[in-house]
Amino acid sequence: MNSPKTLLEISGAPQKILDWDKTALVLIDFQKEYSDGALQLGEQGKKALINASKLLAHARKNNVPVFHVVHHAKSGSVVFDPTTDKASLIKDVEANGEEEIITKSLPNSFYNTDLGDLLSLTSRKQLVLAGFMSHMCVTATTIKALELGYENFVCADACASRDLRYVDGSLIDADSVHRAAMAALNDRYATLVNCSDVINY
Repeated sequence: MNSPKTLLEISGAPQKILDWDKTALVLIDFQKEYSDGALQLGEQGKKALINASKLLAHARKNNVPVFHVVHHAKSGSVVFDPTTDKASLIKDVEANGEEEIITKSLPNSFYNTDLGDLLSLTSRKQLVLAGFMSHMCVTATTIKALELGYENFVCADACASRDLRYVDGSLIDADSVHRAAMAALNDRYATLVNCSDVINY
């Protein structure tokens, strides 16, 4: 059986080549809610965090613009309550004094935020994206970025998801959710990479 092709391959679209001089790094929702809150992502999340910290170090070393996206719900919400530390960035991927922090209220990081305007100021048209969760905020943000004209590179090993339930009540494990989300993005919306593909460890 032949390996299935992506829609991009079927259409003959040229392969995208990452150029860090034309790229901005967007880190999505690396918040404590996912490390020690109600939405803990376990080992997959821990591995993603390690790789995200390497991406961040690489970007800083090479003067790549970095944008940290955080999700804030309403005060008193069960998750992402901005008055608690669970909405804070995890230590290893905290923003420094020169990096922008974008606060969103929906999965799409561009919706009702200034992310688009801030990215435009960089004049960079490629994005490297990583974050939590693969099937939700990473997916929504990547799709919108394509619609805005960006070339997207999603670091699969710097993203993670959680277990979900299907309509029949059966469990879809976190790894399957993550892999399916990444494969769907790779089909049309992004070039799927691992951190080792794009940085020097």
